Amino acid sequence: MLFLTGIYGIISLYVQEGGTTMHWNVSLFGICRMTVYILLGILLIRYGRFVDMAATGTGFYRVWILMGIVLFMLAACVPFRVWHRLPKGLKIGTLSVLALGLIVFLSVEIMILRHFHDDAGEVDYLLVLGAQVYEDRPSLVLKYRLDRAVTYLSEHPNTICIVTGGQGVNEPHAEAVGMYRYLTEQGIDGSRILLETESTNTTTNMEYSMKLIPDKNARIGILSNNFHIFRAVRLARKQGMTQAVGIAAPSKKEYLPTNMLREFCGVLKDFLLGNM
Repeated sequence: MLFLTGIYGIISLYVQEGGTTMHWNVSLFGICRMTVYILLGILLIRYGRFVDMAATGTGFYRVWILMGIVLFMLAACVPFRVWHRLPKGLKIGTLSVLALGLIVFLSVEIMILRHFHDDAGEVDYLLVLGAQVYEDRPSLVLKYRLDRAVTYLSEHPNTICIVTGGQGVNEPHAEAVGMYRYLTEQGIDGSRILLETESTNTTTNMEYSMKLIPDKNARIGILSNNFHIFRAVRLARKQGMTQAVGIAAPSKKEYLPTNMLREFCGVLKDFLLGNM
């Protein structure tokens, strides 16, 4: 309370601008809003830096930093009562867009969450989606997928495995090569593993992997991290894998916020492009 009172006293000072005395008329509620914006902005930027340190191979961490900067800008607008000066029609339009965006966001996130524990049972082919690889190991996200694949293939000895993923600009080799190496090191027979080494995203993962499956009516398990299953299965079915089902691998909880937000963006993109 003392902190808020102190900020209130500072912002309520008179400021000289162009020879005219201007009073920053900020209520205590306004100070509370500014404080919330600033604290949330700091939190988002720190989280963005945390995600960046994970070296996931993507620049999505910048979204969190950008959102933090936007919150700082909103805090800076509070003393000038920018919102109160907007025309009524613009306020209504802005709130309507925000409300619609929130409804869409929550609806997509609920659909994603519903598939967090998918387990398809017996399948003919197990399609393991690629992710970032390093010279000597898979990334943490990919390791979760591969460990789940090891467990599944050990329990289902008749299932053929397809590892899919090409080589990114920041990768030493194709993701499928690193995945094959990891699985065989864990005791999976290499003769059960087919490699697809040309794809660059989830859509082409499915498209190119289909060429390795002679039976178009085969039951195919799509194995990826839990946050990715909803989109991955729908992309697979769109590519002609009519019997595609999900097999969810876990993910690290600390990175779940960024994974869920990124996946939301992925769902919107693929929906708008007609991939789902």
